[in-house]
Amino acid sequence: MSDVIDSWGRISVNGRLVPAAEATVSPLDRGLLYGDGIFETIRAYAGKPFMLDAHLNRMANGCSVISLPMPDHEQIRRWVREALEANSLSDAYLRITVTRGPTGGVWYDFDQACPTVVILCKPYAQPDYGNGLILRLSTFRSDEQSPLTRIKHTGLLWKIMARREARQAGVNDAIMLNTKSHVAEATSANAFWIRDGVLYTPSLDCGILAGVTRGIVLEIAREQGIEVVEGHFAFEELLAAEEAFLTSSTWELAPIRSIDDMTFAEAPGEVTRQLAKLYKECVMSDE
Repeated sequence: MSDVIDSWGRISVNGRLVPAAEATVSPLDRGLLYGDGIFETIRAYAGKPFMLDAHLNRMANGCSVISLPMPDHEQIRRWVREALEANSLSDAYLRITVTRGPTGGVWYDFDQACPTVVILCKPYAQPDYGNGLILRLSTFRSDEQSPLTRIKHTGLLWKIMARREARQAGVNDAIMLNTKSHVAEATSANAFWIRDGVLYTPSLDCGILAGVTRGIVLEIAREQGIEVVEGHFAFEELLAAEEAFLTSSTWELAPIRSIDDMTFAEAPGEVTRQLAKLYKECVMSDE
């Protein structure tokens, strides 16, 4: 276990860089006690965090939803740069977590906050998806009526259990429906599929996260003249697609090979390959 912890190198805790094994937060921190916090997962390419401002803006929105004071953006940018430099990282995985911090008690009520900011980073290489991801339909549901499903908060136990359920079944990940049985998202990624040249994805009111990569893919598709439909879709509509993929900041565009007993004809499909290539060009132009 110590080797796993040490692999994270130096961690930033409220701007103080310490070896991972020595990094601590208070046992009264509400992030630990209640999952009371917001986080963002970011890719760095050539030492530069991609779409950092978009991630910080989404974090600020999440903080607003749960009435958590958002630390200064410029301060976090500086701590991110320092963490990348301290760990001599180029292509990297970054996670920024902001909790409400220790408030002096273990009750639900709070009337003050002293936010804790933790920044983790480590080397990251793009996964080889081979012939595509194998997914299953999860028994866990997303609650489209809750504002918490639309933010990246730290209390994501239902998604953790959905991922565990999928891995125990021997597959890569799970597709989750919402309480109305509409397609929502995967456990940590947005879902897209293509049928008859049209790109489909669940709308935000299905109870999904407004993924940063999702937004870029939608923009690229529209620029390429690809018809885009955001809406409410039954699971059967996803299964009837010709090709499908997931998007996230770490995965970029990950083709889907199969869901349950249904296998897509090609993974990655033609449109998926086109969008993945254009997304990579977008990343490279930002370096």
